[in-house]
Amino acid sequence: MRVKCIVSYDGSRFHGFQVQNHERTIQGEIQKAIQKINEEGTIIHASGRTDAKVHAVHQVFHFDTRKNLPENQWKRAINHFLPNDIYILDAKYVDDDFHSRYSAVKKEYRYLLNTKEYNPFQTHYIYQYGRELDIERMKEAAQIFIGEHNFASFCSYDQYGNTIRHLYSFDIFQEEGIITFRLIGNGFRRYMVRHLVGGIIQVGAKRIQKEQLLEMLESCGEKKCLFKAKPQGLYLQEVYYEED
Repeated sequence: MRVKCIVSYDGSRFHGFQVQNHERTIQGEIQKAIQKINEEGTIIHASGRTDAKVHAVHQVFHFDTRKNLPENQWKRAINHFLPNDIYILDAKYVDDDFHSRYSAVKKEYRYLLNTKEYNPFQTHYIYQYGRELDIERMKEAAQIFIGEHNFASFCSYDQYGNTIRHLYSFDIFQEEGIITFRLIGNGFRRYMVRHLVGGIIQVGAKRIQKEQLLEMLESCGEKKCLFKAKPQGLYLQEVYYEED
């Protein structure tokens, strides 16, 4: 049987989602917990990977099991074996053709930035920028990314393959000195959100013009964006499926 889980985690003390030898990872901790229930090796499949120090509000993963537990017991059982910086919000049985990654139709990321005085209690959760930014300039610049584009200039240098993605929305708003960047798209390549946000921050700081970001975008990878926002402050907010 296939189980779909929604998980929330604080990425501060993890070396990313994907299993790595000798490193603490989200996938590693979850698989250890589920293996204690399944009593056999279990691989989980997530909607996507998050990098070191990146958080998730509603990440999704699935796994297959021979264990015939009542559906409402899976959440409690997995959480029992998890550390306190990972928490299963929901667990339910799904059809065998469901796949956490390939069945997803949209993803939403959020990035939080503090323009006020440095706050040591927020340092792992909100990027402590500490200076004012021009919100209107940033909002205007963000619009150039809306629609379907080749985002090769805004992905990791080691990323190959299809870099064409559709960005449905890129909203920016501020409340009490905290700026929230909200991006929804049909998918994101590695570091793509951080490069997009990093470029927009440079526009808001009046270091570059939006036209320079447009040149990077239209170059399809020839002119790379060298601005990458820090991982602290980035959240995988939501993964959307057809049934949602």
